[in-house]
Amino acid sequence: MKKSPLIILFITVMIDLLGFGIILPLLPLYVKQFGGGPMMAGWLTAVYSLMVFTFSPIWGRLSDLHGRRPFILLGLIGSSVSFLIYGLAAQMWMLFFARIMAGILTAASLPTAQAYIADVMPPEKRSRGMAMIGMAFGIGFSTGPWIGGVLGKHGLAAPAFFVSGLALINFIWSFFALPESHIQDRDTQHARKIVLFNISGMKKAFKHATLGELLTVFTTSSFAFSMMEATFTWFILLRFVEPGQAGWIAESVLEKHAAAMVGPIFGVVGVVAVLSQGAVMGGLAQRVGEVRLVWIGSLILTVSLFFIGANHSLTILTILAAMLSMGNGFLTPSLSSLVSKAADAEERGSIMGVQQSMGSMARVFAPLLGTWMLQKMGEGVPYYASAVLMGIAFLMSLRINRRLEKESVVEATLVH
Repeated sequence: MKKSPLIILFITVMIDLLGFGIILPLLPLYVKQFGGGPMMAGWLTAVYSLMVFTFSPIWGRLSDLHGRRPFILLGLIGSSVSFLIYGLAAQMWMLFFARIMAGILTAASLPTAQAYIADVMPPEKRSRGMAMIGMAFGIGFSTGPWIGGVLGKHGLAAPAFFVSGLALINFIWSFFALPESHIQDRDTQHARKIVLFNISGMKKAFKHATLGELLTVFTTSSFAFSMMEATFTWFILLRFVEPGQAGWIAESVLEKHAAAMVGPIFGVVGVVAVLSQGAVMGGLAQRVGEVRLVWIGSLILTVSLFFIGANHSLTILTILAAMLSMGNGFLTPSLSSLVSKAADAEERGSIMGVQQSMGSMARVFAPLLGTWMLQKMGEGVPYYASAVLMGIAFLMSLRINRRLEKESVVEATLVH
């Protein structure tokens, strides 16, 4: 296996998250310039995730039929065009249009990239491949806020244009350099099974004992983590820039403090994400075990989220945010690897699409609930709620090992 396809996948995911990292800390500024507040930002985040939720299973199933390459390319060109529109936005509806378009087209990237890695890597090394994707997340997430802060001084459109150009360059490179990975014979009847909302595929995945457990833990933890993501910038601005102010924040205050305060914190988060994902890639999953990493990650996230809600120190907040990143760095690739192993090879793209959809469904409702809690109940409330949900995910994850052991016994019995 040549290294170049994995490098392309790494850069593809990194650019996706670079765009997310650039936009996320500046999202309050984008929304405020058109007269919106936290809840409007929540809707802007939710509508993107709704499109990803809807279309990820479709792209995943189509990649099982037509191959991974076309849909990775689709995600790249979609990212380029959507960020171009985002940068050109002159009204709020244009921001929403750009995010809807991004959700539809870039939804092809992540589940297809995960399925690509599962195609080309043996099961015992798959967690490293999934961690590679997570490491790309971390690099994009760590550099994005700093790039956004620097380019944002030249106007809010500059960061979006920068990401659009990067995605276009990567599309051209991938068009000529990325080979197909899914070359086995494909069922021509598969396309007829594709529906807009792949309810039957989700039901099938959740009826599978192990997949159901894994996807439930993944969805619950994604909901908790997404509430944090959607409110983190507002949390910092409300608690540390203008303490006690529960309503809107003056645009001049946002412009002065957003990049300076939020960017470095997100940068630390990204660096820790790179280190933790690198540890998983370096063999931590093999030494500790993927199930144990799920336990450790979800427990770290539970504790960190709770103490963020109670914290009033910016230094401690940075440490807690780094812990969040570490916990997520252990949890997410381990869950993805376990899901890929539990899925049949011919349905792997579909299952990874279902997984992505469940995460996206969580990200549809979590920003709405989180920003509503923040605006109506106080900036710490979303973090207490997220801690409770993550604690539930931790308790559910304790059952995964017993389920896997049962399946191993059954498989061994069938073999003999």
